[in-house]
Amino acid sequence: MAAETETVSTFVASRDGTRIAYRAWPKREAAITLAVAHGLGEHSGRYADFAAAMGRRGMGVFAMDLRGHGLSQGQRGHLDSWSQWTDDISGFLAEVAKQVDGEVVPVGHSFGGVAMLSAVLEGKVGAARRFIVSSPALKAKVAIPQWKMTLANVSSSLLPHLSMSNEVDAHTVSRIPEVVTAYQTDPIVHPKISSRMFTEWTKATQNVLDHAGEIKLPFLILAGTADQLIDPAGSEELHRRSAAKSDLHLLPGRYHEPFNDLDRDEVFDLIAAWLGAK
Repeated sequence: MAAETETVSTFVASRDGTRIAYRAWPKREAAITLAVAHGLGEHSGRYADFAAAMGRRGMGVFAMDLRGHGLSQGQRGHLDSWSQWTDDISGFLAEVAKQVDGEVVPVGHSFGGVAMLSAVLEGKVGAARRFIVSSPALKAKVAIPQWKMTLANVSSSLLPHLSMSNEVDAHTVSRIPEVVTAYQTDPIVHPKISSRMFTEWTKATQNVLDHAGEIKLPFLILAGTADQLIDPAGSEELHRRSAAKSDLHLLPGRYHEPFNDLDRDEVFDLIAAWLGAK
């Protein structure tokens, strides 16, 4: 069964009034609806194939554009504080819960995975009973020049809106050439990160790992062993620190986006099986 018709460019207001865009691929009478927060530089529209695949497995999908991304308001690749993203996620999840009758399962990818983990720790995921993170950006694998890290740390307070390259090489997101080309030519994918977002992200990663043992909800961690952007060692550490609540699945040979890489049906089946077993 396919997902229902996509709803495009619908908005919900975040806590501070920022308009947050989201797309929906609802599934009539679905027992489970997945609510996705994307990674740095991308947007909800890139989850259409994921939605179709999960729709064939009986689930609905909603996906948001975090502020500074996609069709949402905000400077590209910028936030003033990490709590803005967790507020965005909270408002989005509440909106999804209003629209569906079944269970809402939050899903966070990469930077969105860290934000989702933060939202869970802050109690901002509503009535969610479990969640999923894909390639959570807890430890960078891509080399970040030392001068850039120094500049970001110094300018975060003085020039928080200063924009830099996010160092994402499209060839590292997937082994499928068409996915790489689509990423490179997508007009609303952007390559930016502000100095403030960089420092807020680094603080958030440490906070998540420091408090991972306090997570009370069961969750699934997916990480590709060949991810050249985000080190899967970060996912392994997250699992070690939350072993009572987390299930880790390392995906051999996968790149950064397991939902958009070769053999992705195996990943979709894994998600469906995990949700069915819990």
